[in-house]
Amino acid sequence: MYEIWLMLNIVYELALSIWPWLLALAALWLLLMGRAWGRRGADWRASLPGAIVLGLLVAIVIFAVTPVWNRSALGEMKYWVDWANLLGIAAAWGVAGVAFGWPLLTGLRRSGKVG
Repeated sequence: MYEIWLMLNIVYELALSIWPWLLALAALWLLLMGRAWGRRGADWRASLPGAIVLGLLVAIVIFAVTPVWNRSALGEMKYWVDWANLLGIAAAWGVAGVAFGWPLLTGLRRSGKVG
């Protein structure tokens, strides 16, 4: 249990160190959502599968690349907390990919640029 608490504290401290970037990303996401929502006849349901595929691709890439970014390798991960961290990081990036991709694809689909 201590490892999980330590991991959550580390994530919190990292978020505090980059809060302006997180605030900018939140503003960008709200802008994308507002723009897509404001479009007449936006087809959210049709854009969801593409956004999910985008999120899965982002998660897979992040899963493979994160150990390299940390100057490590998958073979170095011996403890379950390491795997939980890596899966959590990949899942978070995947969710962000869906969150940003869905309104973006919805806006593109509505304007006739996609499908």
